[in-house]
Amino acid sequence: MLKDVARRAGVDASTVSRVLRGDHRKPARHETRERILEVAREMGYRANGVARSLRTRRTEAIALVVPDVANPGFAEIFKGVQAATAAAGWQVILVDGGNPGGSALGWDRLVLEGRIDGVLVMVASIRDPVVRRVAESGFPLVLVNRRSNGVAGSVVMNDGRGAELAVEHLAGLGHRRIAHIAGPANVDTGRRRLAGFRRAMRRRGLALPEAWIAETDYTEAGGAAAARALLAAPDRPTAIYVAAFMSGVGAMQVFKAAGLGIPGDIAVVVSDELSLAAHTAPPLTTVRMPLLRMGAVATDMLLRSLAGEAVADIVLADEPELVIRASTAPPG
Repeated sequence: MLKDVARRAGVDASTVSRVLRGDHRKPARHETRERILEVAREMGYRANGVARSLRTRRTEAIALVVPDVANPGFAEIFKGVQAATAAAGWQVILVDGGNPGGSALGWDRLVLEGRIDGVLVMVASIRDPVVRRVAESGFPLVLVNRRSNGVAGSVVMNDGRGAELAVEHLAGLGHRRIAHIAGPANVDTGRRRLAGFRRAMRRRGLALPEAWIAETDYTEAGGAAAARALLAAPDRPTAIYVAAFMSGVGAMQVFKAAGLGIPGDIAVVVSDELSLAAHTAPPLTTVRMPLLRMGAVATDMLLRSLAGEAVADIVLADEPELVIRASTAPPG
């Protein structure tokens, strides 16, 4: 069957074999690879994964460890990971990793028990002993939307610029009292978004009392708790940038329960752009970040590392975009 695919694609059987098993050591040209995959699909070719894994001693599976499988933001990243693994003929296992650096972290068992060949980690804290231990063992590992001290290999977005876009939008509407619901201080994604927020506020010459910055996790409950803290501030803000989508949903529920109109009393911008944003009440203004591409780039790096290439620390050049909806307006 493999020879038949090679004959129809007009290439050697060895080239077909490399492409279908995702071997990056001697990569085929993009157009050749696409032609082989298309012919294989048309002919219904399926490689014998069990026989191949016995021969190569590989599972041909990687894991994606996320903080919370229920968070819809991570679903976008998973789509990018899944597209890249499917194109390479690999499988991806989705793992709920719990709190970053927490004692509940058990994904490293997959590594120790040899169930996977590599791992994409989205739960790393800045100082993370579990992640560092796995990385130092030499096991193929790439961090996604995270960076951690002493661990090489990561793919992140320009989070600081995304925060700046949010502040520029709110300030452009006339807001001067702008607050921020930030991510956890021990996660560099939250730090980068907070740094971008502070830069934009300084550039606009806007005051930023510490009471207007509320740190929380990336959950609905965390966003609600942060919103209650902001409402207790001496001088209530008229606008807010939230570092995570689900935190923004939780914050809006608290504002509504307090009798505040959105955006009349308080305008809200959140990261990231998800399909759910158009269906909240009111529809949310968001900062669109390249979640899907981040997942695909990180997966490609991991698969290449399995073929012997060195990993790198990448910041995606994709420019964040503002998606304006009804949750933002000039001060009431």
